[in-house]
Amino acid sequence: MRAPVRRVLAIDAGARNIKLLLAEADFGRLHILKHESVDVVAEGLITAEETKAHFKPLLEAWGSPPIVLVLPQHLSTSHVIDLPQAPEAEVEKLIADEAVKLGGVSESRIIYDFVRTDSQVSGRQQFWVTLAQEGDIRERLLRLGIENEQICDVTTTANALIATYRATCPLAPRSVLVHIGAQTTVVVIVIAGQGAFATSFQMGGDFFTRALARQLQCPEEQAETIRNSRNLFSGADASAEFAASVEGWVTEFDQQLKDWFKLNPGSGGGASAFEVVAGGGGFSQPGLLEFLKSRTGLGLKPWPSLAQLEQPSVPAGFEAAFGAALQALGRSAQPVSLLPDDYRTAWRKYLAQQRLELISVLMTFLILLLMIVGGWRQRSLIHAKQELLAKVTSGQELVDSNLALRAELITHYNTLRPVFAHQQRTVDTLQTLAHLQQSRSNRAFWYVLFADQRTYFSYPPAHLSTNRPPRTNSVAAADEGLRFNQSGEPNLLTASASSTNAGPPRLGFIAELCIPDDAETARKTLRELVGQLDKQSIFSRVDLLSDDLRRNVAEAKITIPDRHFALTLDLARTEFQQSFPRPGLVPGFRAPVRRTVPGAGEPRTRPGGELP
Repeated sequence: MRAPVRRVLAIDAGARNIKLLLAEADFGRLHILKHESVDVVAEGLITAEETKAHFKPLLEAWGSPPIVLVLPQHLSTSHVIDLPQAPEAEVEKLIADEAVKLGGVSESRIIYDFVRTDSQVSGRQQFWVTLAQEGDIRERLLRLGIENEQICDVTTTANALIATYRATCPLAPRSVLVHIGAQTTVVVIVIAGQGAFATSFQMGGDFFTRALARQLQCPEEQAETIRNSRNLFSGADASAEFAASVEGWVTEFDQQLKDWFKLNPGSGGGASAFEVVAGGGGFSQPGLLEFLKSRTGLGLKPWPSLAQLEQPSVPAGFEAAFGAALQALGRSAQPVSLLPDDYRTAWRKYLAQQRLELISVLMTFLILLLMIVGGWRQRSLIHAKQELLAKVTSGQELVDSNLALRAELITHYNTLRPVFAHQQRTVDTLQTLAHLQQSRSNRAFWYVLFADQRTYFSYPPAHLSTNRPPRTNSVAAADEGLRFNQSGEPNLLTASASSTNAGPPRLGFIAELCIPDDAETARKTLRELVGQLDKQSIFSRVDLLSDDLRRNVAEAKITIPDRHFALTLDLARTEFQQSFPRPGLVPGFRAPVRRTVPGAGEPRTRPGGELP
């Protein structure tokens, strides 16, 4: 779980010292704000109540940040599990079964987490799995008295060391991390920045102190002081008996490496091919690092300086705490979290509340910013309106003169418009007659009437006359509702439903014709005729005139009652048929309105005297 927080407190609780490190991520940079090591024996922190009483004011002074706990390595197990290629759901089930096997028989629930690692075998996949008993984690929280604090993460010593080493030496190919604590030595093998093996054995700094106390027959406190202040491996204070005691640690360390290399023969080169990094408070003893170099044959070197991260140097022994802080701040490439479910749920709720509070602060800041921008915008608008008012006032005279000129032009145009209208009408009439004459080519029909629509519709409707014979023919009955669209296809509409033929006459012509063919041929000829005429640009619409709009104008002697049809020809160009409105009633024109702008001077009114 990578918590998006800015500040965390990492607690690495050892048997003799409790190390606290306060870290903060600020705009992509990591800062170590504070660190402190608390001596458990010196402070008398024996019970959980004493520890809680000691840490409570310290946590409050540091701002009560979220806590990430480093679980001692001997309370956890870390292994690389090799699995075949399988779906994610199946992989998780296989790892869960393997975690139960590794955890052994226990009444406590097993908490585990895993991350994928690079596999060198085709068709296989490897996972770095870490597990621990939930009871051990909760017992550790109770012992430190922080069970009621905001716990954001729990990791192990080995995973914390891997995170720190990967941050300081990301390009190291093979490394062995050795961390000597007060009671335990942690050994971690890292290959290409990924955990490959982790173990611990109960031999640490206290083991060396007890051996020296037995040799000198003095209290352990005095032996601890001597061990940390004198070089017992060379010089005047050299002690062969103490060196022999350290040989036991060397033997156990060599055995741990040999066991792993025996199970992993393909790791390449043995221990000599690995870089050995020494860390922890146990290596602070003078001469110990040089003695172990000579006895193990390995090139042990101190832990790399954290100054490579452009951060203040951290004293020896804080490597695990620093790695835990990296993971909690989301800066670890392979985070492993052993946080119990109830703490995980509480942490997610805390993050949701934190995001909500952050959003509220941002919204408040945004609203304040919008108010400031709005006020500035209003002042800008007032200033702009004042300038526009001056321009409008100076341009009003131009508008008045333009209106006068426009009225004069409209008057002259309306004088000449009838001439243009008659000329256009003459051209339309001649072109229409030409198109009608051309339409009769190779067709057996004749026109019986040609009239403009205004004159045609001035006659009374056909149904008022009794001279017209009734239509009984099936063709006539079908043509009663025949209409054509602009593409020439027929539309069957009733006369009452036709909206195109209703209303006053349009500007155009009426042409009546007779088609003496049979019903189907007459319909086809009529359809072709309408389609041909409708394609002409002179017409805006060509359609069949409904019977209720027909007039008895044509001579009955030259018509065939059942084959008599009427076409309406609407003209496309009608711009000269209507005069321009008189000046003062120009569509879309609004008289200028003078409005009062604060600070612009005396208030003005509209031309009608109405206040703005």
